[in-house]
Amino acid sequence: MWCKLWLKNNLFIAVILSLSGLFLLDCMGIAIKYLRDDYPAAQLSVFRNLFGMIPCFIVLYFSKDWHASGKKLVIKRWRFGLARGLIMSFAQLCLYTSYLYLPYALVATMEYTGPMMITLLAIPLLGEKFGWYKSLAVFTGFVGIIFIMQPWSESFNFYMLLPVMAAFGYSLARVTALNFSNDTPVPLINLYANIGTVFCAIFLVITFNMWENFKSLYDLLILFVMGFAGGSGVLLLIYGSRKAELSKIMPFDYIEIFFALILGWVFFKEWPVDQLFPGALFIVAGGIIIYLRQTNFIKTRERKA
Repeated sequence: MWCKLWLKNNLFIAVILSLSGLFLLDCMGIAIKYLRDDYPAAQLSVFRNLFGMIPCFIVLYFSKDWHASGKKLVIKRWRFGLARGLIMSFAQLCLYTSYLYLPYALVATMEYTGPMMITLLAIPLLGEKFGWYKSLAVFTGFVGIIFIMQPWSESFNFYMLLPVMAAFGYSLARVTALNFSNDTPVPLINLYANIGTVFCAIFLVITFNMWENFKSLYDLLILFVMGFAGGSGVLLLIYGSRKAELSKIMPFDYIEIFFALILGWVFFKEWPVDQLFPGALFIVAGGIIIYLRQTNFIKTRERKA
């Protein structure tokens, strides 16, 4: 019965797409952490976005809507699309640098401050109101960040802030993506962001000499996996959000925290449970508060309709 209901509402498909996208982004993170000891963050960003364009072109090639529109590659707000690369560059540099100094699962968990960041950013950028439930959600998430960072301990350092800064950058990119018209193909939006990010990363590589010669073909293969997995993961997340309301998908996304914990142990022998909990529970609770309020809001709208 539940399975039929999920299939009818597309929720099952949306959750599968979302979790698949998150798993691919985990694969990207593992590749980045593996390479980060030998290559600068800006150099990795260049190849992440170059290879990340491949899934965009593949999806466009098989898109009936894109073919029907005349295979147009130029979007209406192309300058804005490229400018989003600045935001993505900031987020990627913060994220990639954090992998060098912090446990993998800790970085992945801190990225889940995104829903709180989106809630805050939606106020000035989308004109949403800041009610008591949003205040509670943001405060709860903030408490979780404090517990994980433990600024009172001797182990606290600046690098603990990097995943939060990355989450802010990715959230800002996600919110600004809503400024495109609905008829703009998702792969093209991502493609323009990738191009803008590549140019920003190349500028950093040249300006600050952030380049290391590749040590083996194996490293190049990992770079390809990193970029392709990252580009595919982002597309799957977006398509998942179009199959069902984001508020209904979000609770399932937190399963990825446990994915990250297991993958961090398998690949890097890291098990930062003491550092993650109870802070991770507060971050999850903040996201659940947002989910419950959005779900209640949707039901209220449906009853009034």
